[in-house]
Amino acid sequence: MTELQRRPTGLRRRQTKPTAKADSARKFVHKLRIDPEYHRLMPPLTAQEYKSLERSLRREGCRDAIVVEKGTNAILDGEHRYGICQRYGIPFEVVEKDFPNKTAAKIWMVDNQLARRNLTPYARSVLALELEPLLAEQARERQAVGRRLKRPLNSAGCQSESRETRDEVAKRAGVSHDTIARVKLIRDEGTEEEKSRLMRPDCTLSINQVYRRVRRDQMRTETPPFPKRRFAVILADPPYEYEFTQAENRAVENHYPTMTLEAMKNLPIGEITDKDCVLLLWAPPPKLQEAITLLTAWAFSYRSGIVWVKDKIGMGYYARAQHEHLLIATKGNPPVPPPDKRPSSVIRAPRGRHSEKPEKVYELIEQMYPSFEKIELFARPTSRRAGWTYWGNEVDPSREGA
Repeated sequence: MTELQRRPTGLRRRQTKPTAKADSARKFVHKLRIDPEYHRLMPPLTAQEYKSLERSLRREGCRDAIVVEKGTNAILDGEHRYGICQRYGIPFEVVEKDFPNKTAAKIWMVDNQLARRNLTPYARSVLALELEPLLAEQARERQAVGRRLKRPLNSAGCQSESRETRDEVAKRAGVSHDTIARVKLIRDEGTEEEKSRLMRPDCTLSINQVYRRVRRDQMRTETPPFPKRRFAVILADPPYEYEFTQAENRAVENHYPTMTLEAMKNLPIGEITDKDCVLLLWAPPPKLQEAITLLTAWAFSYRSGIVWVKDKIGMGYYARAQHEHLLIATKGNPPVPPPDKRPSSVIRAPRGRHSEKPEKVYELIEQMYPSFEKIELFARPTSRRAGWTYWGNEVDPSREGA
């Protein structure tokens, strides 16, 4: 797309004739200045956009004025037009814009670019993110003025101001708060190829695809070694892969790295199991068949199960999930719990953070098998319980004797 050529409003117009004579290459050399800080805020044109703008200027002339900062002649809008006009000796007009400081000038520049340019959602978000420190600085300046004038300040504090700033950035970019957060991560952690592709209007790559790739890489670690011990009770919450999700912000990979079913089947579970062992395996409703396959691959036989009924309803395609299975399987001939220690097959407990399981489950397992050595696989412990060993890529192996 070409840079739109419309006249900025609310600006003071200056003399339209060039201020210097043309040189031998027919270049009009105005005394305008490229400020590096302002230049950084101007989204670059693609080669096609630049050629289109060049053709338009040579055919129709420069209909839009170059906007400069009053007193410095630093270009605020029209840097590409200025360069082309200089090259081909095309006359152009200059208008001045007055600002109290550079922060205000930069905010105007970003808003002006967002209003004038046809940018991809990623490019708009990257540009809008430039506003984050500027708006924060502007807020601090207003607070300083308020303190001098003894005006009451916002009592919500810095966290509220930060949230308000992010919301304002998203609003000006015309995207959601979540999109701004994703773009910020991509801008800082994405590959140059990914960022370049997301800038192009014809790109088929989405912000969410790149975000999920970055998050997976951030969380990916080598599979830690198993402890050099054997256990009679194993509790496992496998990181199942999900083929698709309705909302990208609810994707499992946003929270922890997943594993393929084959990779989990090939884990050397036999190295940590006693001859007689009980396995308690979590299985969300869509992954029930995979869970059965997994416990069979680990040489366990399905025996029974518990259902955790949650206080809140979740997502789902055929039915919105509000429960989770805890399969009970055995290897060898472990003892069954005494009758008074056998739990109900239904647990009612509130849902916690993503993948967090209720404390009641650990209490029931300790009640069923109080003297057995216990290990939790794929653990994400927020606290440690006596008599338990934890294994997973979010667990410090040195604390578990691995």
